[in-house]
Amino acid sequence: MRLRLDRIGVTLTKGFNPNFDICLEFGEKYENEFQKIIESKQIEVKTDRVCQRTGNVFVEFESRGKESGINITTASYWVYCLWTDKFKEQTYIFIPTRRLKKLIKDKEYRISNGGDNWTSKGYLVPKEDLLDLI
Repeated sequence: MRLRLDRIGVTLTKGFNPNFDICLEFGEKYENEFQKIIESKQIEVKTDRVCQRTGNVFVEFESRGKESGINITTASYWVYCLWTDKFKEQTYIFIPTRRLKKLIKDKEYRISNGGDNWTSKGYLVPKEDLLDLI
């Protein structure tokens, strides 16, 4: 969605960005990429209610004795909602599933029980490690 700045009373100083056309093209490329991700519906969205307290997100790999979560997903992207009650709007992190799997493979994360009725097993991944994927 493109905002017409002149329609909302914003004016840019002449010479503000001499590479505006290059920046615009670059920005639009990734806006379009993000739109395709959203439209593909190949996204697994996880909300972690305790990540603000623990500093970790729970990446499920088994539930009730069967493979689940990251081990069986067909989603191209995992999205973590880093839930907090401090704000109405939440913060989300989009991660290509292949990068998340590689991160888990490369690091030795602690395994814990979690999920509904504590019947799942998952890796405890520091939320900062997700940000370090960039």
